[in-house]
Amino acid sequence: MEALLGAFAIFYIFILLISLAIAILGIIAQWRLFEKAGEPGWSSIIPVYNFMQMIKIATGTFKLAWIYLAICGVYFIGTIGMIMIPLFMDSDAATAVMALAYLGSFVIMIPLYIIAGYTSYMFAKSYGKSDIFCILSIFFSGITFIIMGFDSSTSYVGPKGVPQYNNYGGYNGYNNYNGY
Repeated sequence: MEALLGAFAIFYIFILLISLAIAILGIIAQWRLFEKAGEPGWSSIIPVYNFMQMIKIATGTFKLAWIYLAICGVYFIGTIGMIMIPLFMDSDAATAVMALAYLGSFVIMIPLYIIAGYTSYMFAKSYGKSDIFCILSIFFSGITFIIMGFDSSTSYVGPKGVPQYNNYGGYNGYNNYNGY
């Protein structure tokens, strides 16, 4: 039995180290992608702010980020409400209300997933990636972001993949192109 536990511990440590290495690669890749877009790299490691910055890089505005945060707030308040329901009701009524609350939380999660998928798609598109790559980034964003972050030929094009020009004929500092 001790040998089995020892083997399990070694396997667990191995998986933990691989997961840690992939997480560090992801952090470095996202840092580099933010810098390629002209945003500070440190903003990629702050949990909520990084998604807001990602939406800004992908769409050019924070509008969708505020909508996402509002929906998250409703979800959070609903979750707190679900925790409190059994304290104020008898068990039969609480069970029925909890079932409705779980259904409501499921419904609230749908727009969150849609916004997250749209953001992943547009984030990859803002770096000039193909539609197939952008679709893959919806489902495998960790892998595609690592690929984009460490690919030296990948550069920021502009929100939604549309180049943003300044008044002087060049890009707004997002690429090395200066209009000449």
